[in-house]
Amino acid sequence: MKKVFLFILFSISFTNFNAQTKTEQSFGSWYLIYGTHKISNNWSILTGFEERNYQTLKNYNLTLYTVGANYKISNKFTATLGYMYLDIDRTFDSDVDPNTIENRHYEQISYTSNFLNFPFYQRVRFEHRHLNSVEINTLINRIRYRFKTKIALNQTFYLMASNESFLNFKGNLYAENRFISSLGFKASKNISLEIGYLGHYINNLHLDRLQFGLFFNTDLSKKATN
Repeated sequence: MKKVFLFILFSISFTNFNAQTKTEQSFGSWYLIYGTHKISNNWSILTGFEERNYQTLKNYNLTLYTVGANYKISNKFTATLGYMYLDIDRTFDSDVDPNTIENRHYEQISYTSNFLNFPFYQRVRFEHRHLNSVEINTLINRIRYRFKTKIALNQTFYLMASNESFLNFKGNLYAENRFISSLGFKASKNISLEIGYLGHYINNLHLDRLQFGLFFNTDLSKKATN
């Protein structure tokens, strides 16, 4: 019960209560599918897909495809090199301009630890965003830091909370922050489902999003040795 209370307190501390603009009044949705595919004791492949909408089930915002290579340095540290492709509609209303296309690559280090029987997951990522919009090319470099924890309710259900801050190397220094609070369901040892609330601060807007996530693991190393 103490863990649940601390989880609720952590969630409230990142919740915003501000007057909303027209865009902010809409409750949008994010859909995520991510897989980690083990190929050896130290190496694994990351794959992922996201669709985001300005409104629940409609009003397209973007799609994201990602692939990466993970190297397990130790039981606590993992390094990742990754690539993302994004198709972005920047307008809330009907899309009248060509979408922005983004090619992004990144370097990442992840750290796992435990404190007071809580698992903590920290991630630092350096991103290099190549954006093309109406034949205008822009490069944006930024750093992201994510802090996440999970609380097991029983062998099947858990609570998850995370906060991630984004810092640009030039221009608007602190342009984005994401807070997520979710209920997780372990369908099996290698498959988890999460549904929760995402509070998204971006470009001075505070957006509310419903997030659905499917996360799974596969072990390709077993097939390779057979």
